[in-house]
Amino acid sequence: MTARWALVAALAACDAPMETTDAGVDGSTDPDAPPGCTRPSLDATWLQPQLTSWITGLTTAPRATTTQRTAARTYLMNQLATVGWPAQLHTYTTGANVYATIPATMGSGDEILVGAHFDTVTNSPGANDNASGVAVVLAVARYLVDVPCRTAPVTIVLFDGEESGLLGSRAYAPTKSAANIRAVHTIDQVAWDQDNDLRFELELPTATLEAEYRAAAQVIGAALTTTTTQGTDHEAFRERGFDAIGLTEEYVGGDTSPYRHTPQDTAATVDTPYLVLAAKLTAQVVISEVAR
Repeated sequence: MTARWALVAALAACDAPMETTDAGVDGSTDPDAPPGCTRPSLDATWLQPQLTSWITGLTTAPRATTTQRTAARTYLMNQLATVGWPAQLHTYTTGANVYATIPATMGSGDEILVGAHFDTVTNSPGANDNASGVAVVLAVARYLVDVPCRTAPVTIVLFDGEESGLLGSRAYAPTKSAANIRAVHTIDQVAWDQDNDLRFELELPTATLEAEYRAAAQVIGAALTTTTTQGTDHEAFRERGFDAIGLTEEYVGGDTSPYRHTPQDTAATVDTPYLVLAAKLTAQVVISEVAR
């Protein structure tokens, strides 16, 4: 085990496997949960290799031209179908988002949206910006396969056109009503942590969402800072009255990839242990929102 992986393992020691019936993601037990309402271990054996596979699959070429973005959408729809959630296209004038709705299995809670943009600028393979965010969102979809008691639907959305001005998310947001959405989580750039402090930034969180992420961070051993950063997909929802939050590396704090929007934003620059931590953090929050 490398020193880097040892640090993550030590900080996440409280996140031991929790495969037993009715065990909570944080290790608690809900005595009122119906039989069979198990929750997955965040330390799933599939997580690290699957994240790596998604990063590799997405970064074979930039995702900027019409042809490149069409190929990326096909790949993403196939990946969601492989996980177990058939995907659809939401088309708009200049592009198309990919989405899949994971239905509730009990109850009728408000919908939860989890999204990331898949497009890149020209000539950048976009490993950090934003294959990393897409991989985290796909990981959440995979975790939810193992959450049989879901009290609310979760929609996975992979946005087109973020680099052109949030076009995909601004086209998608009007298809939803803020009154029926509990939370919107968007992930953008979560694969760079040069100082190894395991810190993420929460962009413009509501008080409730900040509390959820801070509770999750304690479980998995991450550190958090809040910022007022806009300019990515959560903004498209917030401006329409949704409770939305963005998760990113230390963009404001200065510990962010120097390869953003360049040909050097490749899979080789991805900090895999940090990306794993981002997936665990997001999954912990979403599972806590949706699982009995």
